[in-house]
Amino acid sequence: MYMGMHLIRAVKLFPERTAIVDGDLRFTYAQFNERVNRLAHGLSKRGLKKGDRVALLMPNCHQAVESDAVCYKTGLVKVPLNTRLSIPELVHQMNNSEAHALIVHPLFIEEIERHRADIQTIEHYIAVSSTPGSMIDYEKVLAEGSPDEPQADVELDDLYSLNYTSGTSGVLKAAMLTHRNFLSLIRQSLLGTGMYPDYKPVTAYVAPVTHAAGGMLLPTFIKGGTQVLLNVFDLDLLFKTIEQERVTDILLIPVMINFMLAFPEIKKYDYSSLRYIIYGTAPMAPERIRQALEIFGPILRQGYGQTESTAVASWLGPEDHVTNGDPVREKRLGSAGLPCFEAEVRVVDEEGKDVPTGEVGEIILHGDFVIAGYWKDPELTADTIKNGWLYTRDMGAFDEAGYLYLIDRKSDMIISGGFNIYPNEVENTLYEHPAVFEAAVVGVPDDEWGEAVKAVVVLKPGAEATEAEMIEHCKTRLASYKKPKSVEFVQEIPKNPIGKVLRRLVREPFWKGHGRRVN
Repeated sequence: MYMGMHLIRAVKLFPERTAIVDGDLRFTYAQFNERVNRLAHGLSKRGLKKGDRVALLMPNCHQAVESDAVCYKTGLVKVPLNTRLSIPELVHQMNNSEAHALIVHPLFIEEIERHRADIQTIEHYIAVSSTPGSMIDYEKVLAEGSPDEPQADVELDDLYSLNYTSGTSGVLKAAMLTHRNFLSLIRQSLLGTGMYPDYKPVTAYVAPVTHAAGGMLLPTFIKGGTQVLLNVFDLDLLFKTIEQERVTDILLIPVMINFMLAFPEIKKYDYSSLRYIIYGTAPMAPERIRQALEIFGPILRQGYGQTESTAVASWLGPEDHVTNGDPVREKRLGSAGLPCFEAEVRVVDEEGKDVPTGEVGEIILHGDFVIAGYWKDPELTADTIKNGWLYTRDMGAFDEAGYLYLIDRKSDMIISGGFNIYPNEVENTLYEHPAVFEAAVVGVPDDEWGEAVKAVVVLKPGAEATEAEMIEHCKTRLASYKKPKSVEFVQEIPKNPIGKVLRRLVREPFWKGHGRRVN
């Protein structure tokens, strides 16, 4: 059964239930499904067929969920674009994926219009309302389409999504996710949160549904639940929504939970409906976990994974978050939990052999969730996936009970606020500044974001520059979250005998006193 069949089943079982809440708009399952079908047929009338790529540039909105569901049913391949990226990065992804159509929200229309000459393969520009003359109105596409189910020949190993990531090189590459990959994630999610007749989830989204949070859409549909879409992370709005809609499930990145815990108005809201707070991208500091448990109760569930593993490979469940003062269980709050159902997880040495319990090695993963490879990059695919095993470049260790701990990264990737940032990209941008002689970029501990980007810079003889100037220089050329949060000027940067910068030595002083060298 391919992904679209699960949605069709849900519509048959729950036609009059509320499927989507988007601000003041509400759609039943039957209404939502009709819109999905009309969009599928409308795109087909414009010549789009199975395997063609459709780029999505939208915040959380019902059109984003509808576009995603079209890909469930038709074999069209979504290319979810990160709304926080710079225009050059977005243009690269559209061109590299050879996207045939772009569905774009009004927030981004002006920028897209200014750069149309740089976008090479898009034939159909579809605007979600506020349509300029050169774009097609989204509702017009729906109006032209039939409400009947599209007839599709979608197979498990057909592509479902091209998800851009920095891969292992720091260069934006597209991970190829198939229907088989995503259905593996669905099974993990259903097992993790249960299939109970009296439990109809109300899932709220503040993280983008076009990315990791979208993994909760189909499991919620399968259970006959309601998707509540929020397009901004506003604490008043979030807590008001949880209270009014009786939200049960939500996926957050740790920094969002940190902001929630610090929110002075938190006690005036009723959030007792929450049954699961799922957090990912990084383990939370144990002290933050304890604070969250005091406020929300034992409802936290952490997932560890990568884009290349279609998200989750291990879970730290709600029961693992309750320690009762046991020092062994307290320690496990810093772990990434136990391997998921269907997930093979190993920790290996440089020769690919398993290391003993407690010793550090590279984490490798195997299962139906491992991506098919990287789009148009067989070399990177071969370097990352070997004999079906995904080499994560995360360094970790198992304890005696099989809990997985993240210790370090084999690469120098920084994860800040859930986003992957590669030092090379930031360093190359710093080198464009006329005053910079040398630069090294590392991740340093940050209580809110997990890690923060720090630049260490050597200026050219006689040159002058300020920290604010360097940060602004990067901000104008990179996505805002990639810019350095701090810049330190030094006389020299540590190097090996052949002159290669040793980022490990640059990072080391900032991580003293921390149990692990990643957050």
